[in-house]
Amino acid sequence: MRPKDWQVWTLTGVAGLAVILVLVDIVLFLGNRSIQGEVTTRQQFVNQTLQFDRLNREIITALANLAVRNNDEQLRNLLAEHGITFTVNPSGQTVPTKAQR
Repeated sequence: MRPKDWQVWTLTGVAGLAVILVLVDIVLFLGNRSIQGEVTTRQQFVNQTLQFDRLNREIITALANLAVRNNDEQLRNLLAEHGITFTVNPSGQTVPTKAQR
């Protein structure tokens, strides 16, 4: 029993469509992989930024305490140049705040 011509062409078309879909899947997979790598890199940057933010706050607080303790006008001006102002609590602790620009 021999298949008819239309059956051969239909099966050939279906096979061709399957090959095209496999190629599209490969392209999408590679594109997704690239995007996942970029997202991972950005996530690492965000995590490192958060760690540095904590460190920066501690450094700024230490500098503000030092400026108040030694009445260091140059250090106050340096902090102010970078948009950092601070207030002194009655307990003697400084509370740095970022100035609005």
